[in-house]
Amino acid sequence: MKNCLKTVSVFLLLAALFLAVSCGESEKKPDPVEITHKVLLETSEGNITLGLYGNGMPGTVNNFIGYVDRGFYNGLIFHRVVKGFVIQGGGLDENLNEKETLAPIKLEMPPSAEVKDENGKVTGRKLLISHDKYTLAMARRRDPDSAASQFYITLEATHNLDPNPSFDQPNGYAPFGKVLEGFEVVDKIGAKPVTTKNMYQGVPVENVKILKMSVVARPQPKEEKK
Repeated sequence: MKNCLKTVSVFLLLAALFLAVSCGESEKKPDPVEITHKVLLETSEGNITLGLYGNGMPGTVNNFIGYVDRGFYNGLIFHRVVKGFVIQGGGLDENLNEKETLAPIKLEMPPSAEVKDENGKVTGRKLLISHDKYTLAMARRRDPDSAASQFYITLEATHNLDPNPSFDQPNGYAPFGKVLEGFEVVDKIGAKPVTTKNMYQGVPVENVKILKMSVVARPQPKEEKK
């Protein structure tokens, strides 16, 4: 009888531990720096695969994916190249006519984490998504909430564009993805000779076309529990 009771007790303890672990796993927050979407950017210079942080920058990613799904970017160009800095596109056609967009979106701050010293005292915050080399981010005007469709890809680390996570108000620029494949294509575009056309500076002498953009991977909708 005692052995039976011990067996039951052990079983109940293991069951409780299993439930505790399961509940803990189900309550885990999604990783903010996880790639949730992949977009294929086909250009006249070759293909680039972009990975998007849908958990960390949901509003910005949803806005970008919306434009991709509508075919908005197809036929536009990279209209700005600044060597050692960025390549920018997604708003103008071959004649430098600006394509009409949806309403601008609010500037979204990247997720951040506390920084602590050796004594455990909080000394500040650090961004979990930053402007490293080959980062994908939203272009905007001076108004922080003016980003619509235009985006840029960094040619080098440009941390001066990062928001300051310690400020109360949204600031800086919104990085929301990175290049996964096609680094050589980004570099090739970034090395193009440029000129000034109309009111635009840094325009490639020969058009760099966005032939097509398409979502090649996205999160699957969760099945409802019965």
